[in-house]
Amino acid sequence: MVSLKTDYHPIEVALHWCNLANHATEILAVAFYNPDKLLRLFPQWPSLHAYTERIYDAILCGELPAWYLGRQFRPDSDFNRAYLTVRRPDLRGWVARDYPDDLPAFLFECDALHVQCVSLGAHLAQKSELEATARELQNVRQTLAIRTAELESQIIDLQAVIDRMDLLEEPSNDSSLMHYLIIGALLAISAGKSPEGQVQSIYKDQSTIVAEILRRFANIRGLSKRSLDRKFAQARRCLKQAE
Repeated sequence: MVSLKTDYHPIEVALHWCNLANHATEILAVAFYNPDKLLRLFPQWPSLHAYTERIYDAILCGELPAWYLGRQFRPDSDFNRAYLTVRRPDLRGWVARDYPDDLPAFLFECDALHVQCVSLGAHLAQKSELEATARELQNVRQTLAIRTAELESQIIDLQAVIDRMDLLEEPSNDSSLMHYLIIGALLAISAGKSPEGQVQSIYKDQSTIVAEILRRFANIRGLSKRSLDRKFAQARRCLKQAE
């Protein structure tokens, strides 16, 4: 049966906490004036002594407010345990804070009856949140499907590029040599004079040709003076070796 008292003696709290309310008369008849002998007087209920000491320790440490002969108890004052009491609100607060996994029914039974109940407002709020989350999840799935399709398309395009690159062969040494020979031959007939001493073109030497190329094709990448000088020199060497 749920106790509806507003204040309790610590031993009353302990016996209710231990579910020994049916033995309250037997226990209280001797325990009020012998609270320190509970373990010897009732060895069959060791938890009664443990819970009683738990409560007294909380009172003496100031964690659980208590009253002594109508006045608020001060731990540093002299007292007789028989006249200590604790009020229900203080008791509930202390137990809920320090022993949330060991709530006695005589203090919290009404709360336990409704612990699983959910108000209509809370239910509607949770339902709204779930629906919003479901919509957001659907949007994420749609975005993921679009991104996946785009990625698959890019993979196909990349593979096509790789396939085309595989078809391209690097120029062979013979091919490179032929290019240098052609360049060297063009330089030989485009600059300076022929072996017979005749002027062959308007470009008197290789430097003039390089300068003209740089002037006319200044914006073409790769046609720098350094690159042209190096390639032309290589072409002349190749042509000389071939001759």
